[in-house]
Amino acid sequence: MYRGFFRLQHKPFTLAPDPRFMFMATSHREALAHLLYGIQEGHGFIQVVGQVGTGKTTLCRTLLDQVGYDAEVAFIFNPSPSEIELLQAIHREFGLPTGAQTRTELLAELNRFLLQKKAEGRRVLLVIDEAQNLEPDVLEQIRLLSNLETDSAKLIQIVLIGQPELDDALARSDLRQLRQRITVRWRLEPFDREEVAQYVEHRLSVAGNPNSGIFSRPALRALHRRSGGVPRLINSIADRALLGAYSRGKRRVTAGEVRRAASELPGARRDSWLRALGLRASTAALLLGAGLATGTLAGALLGRPAAAPRTREAGEPPAVSAVQPARALEPRLDALGAAGSSSLALDTLLDYWGYPQAAAQASDPGQYPEVVRAISRLNVLTANSLLERVLLLDLPAVLELELAPGQLRYAALVGADGAGNVDLALGREHFVLAPRDLERLWTRRTIYLWNNYKSLPALEPGMSGSAVRWVQARLADLGFLSPGDPSGEYDVMTIDAVREFQRARSLDVTGSVDPSTLIALYQALDYDTPRLSGPASGGES
Repeated sequence: MYRGFFRLQHKPFTLAPDPRFMFMATSHREALAHLLYGIQEGHGFIQVVGQVGTGKTTLCRTLLDQVGYDAEVAFIFNPSPSEIELLQAIHREFGLPTGAQTRTELLAELNRFLLQKKAEGRRVLLVIDEAQNLEPDVLEQIRLLSNLETDSAKLIQIVLIGQPELDDALARSDLRQLRQRITVRWRLEPFDREEVAQYVEHRLSVAGNPNSGIFSRPALRALHRRSGGVPRLINSIADRALLGAYSRGKRRVTAGEVRRAASELPGARRDSWLRALGLRASTAALLLGAGLATGTLAGALLGRPAAAPRTREAGEPPAVSAVQPARALEPRLDALGAAGSSSLALDTLLDYWGYPQAAAQASDPGQYPEVVRAISRLNVLTANSLLERVLLLDLPAVLELELAPGQLRYAALVGADGAGNVDLALGREHFVLAPRDLERLWTRRTIYLWNNYKSLPALEPGMSGSAVRWVQARLADLGFLSPGDPSGEYDVMTIDAVREFQRARSLDVTGSVDPSTLIALYQALDYDTPRLSGPASGGES
């Protein structure tokens, strides 16, 4: 929306980990140096911790780019809850069979793989992100992996990356053997004030406006104070501040714009939802009247986000909806019942896609494909997902909730903020839940609506044709393939490029273009879809 106004070719402050925008502050450079040193020296265990949003996952991706081609790397983004599932995930990342059902069989297969790579002179690296979520018995299993060794060297090196709670977990007496094996440790720190300024200017430059000076020095100081130097919060606040300046016709972001933007983010101000309801409704309504309202807050206050493809009819008054306390969600769902909540959640999602009068009657998500196909060109994708992956995909969805065993209900996920709080909608009622409250109810079943803009089929290695050629050209646009005339052959280079794109978007790394990969590709190309993080502007490529 504001890109043309500020002469930007891309959104500069997207929350997705885009390698084009990589910025290494002092703490990140030093952490990367320690990681590379530990790997080169053959240390068995390496640990990096940092607060939420400080760039741990981005650091992981930079590490993977620099370890060299002599290394086999498994990157586990969201570790599995059990020993067997973790071992199977490791097997998948290394391209090994996952059919074995016992720990002994899986370890034997992994050991054969490690010995083969050792004989080939290749290093094997296992990187586990969000390691603070691992149960003690799974952490102990990871320690046992380090016992896979020869007389002279470790067969596998393990990097644990997580939030500070990882330190607490490793402090347990029954994990002291693992703690003692960690020989390289580093803690990521938030950006200082000067680094915040450098980070903002770097992202604006990559987005197409070098030496822009869009953010005044007082605005940058305010951005540092309100974000605490946390990159994820910097992105959220800066994005909203740009939108606020644009809505007022200002080509420079002031400290006031930053403060106003921060007041709308729960992650930036603890009382933001209360203040937003009390003080910002008129501002949000004014923006909506100009077609500019955006984000989780405006969507909640005004009943729909500006990210939706439809435009409001001339003279139509803004519909103000209620933001309910989280505790009110369960009684409301209970009263609606399974069929009622299913139909209302689908209606809500269709409204965000620009079908506000759909009145879709679907008593069960199993009916969604038929109902949606009858009234739109949209597709339905059902998946079992972790919250981190849903937020990175950045697409509204219907979530299946379980109030009690067997008592299923449904709500539309329509927004999220930098702290992971989510906005669940039932029609024009909105409920803001912290991640822990959502996890208590959510079965992980997630239903997306998505637009296959180019009507592309699922693509597999070995295929050829115009669909493959289009994907190759777009991957080249995004920097995952070398520029040039696309061959139209789904060859080894294309497989590698798709895998790299999937890693960058935290998707299953398959090398094939499945619906999730297509959704992420359209998002990366700025196709005009609803977003959890705010509006997308752009068009087809």
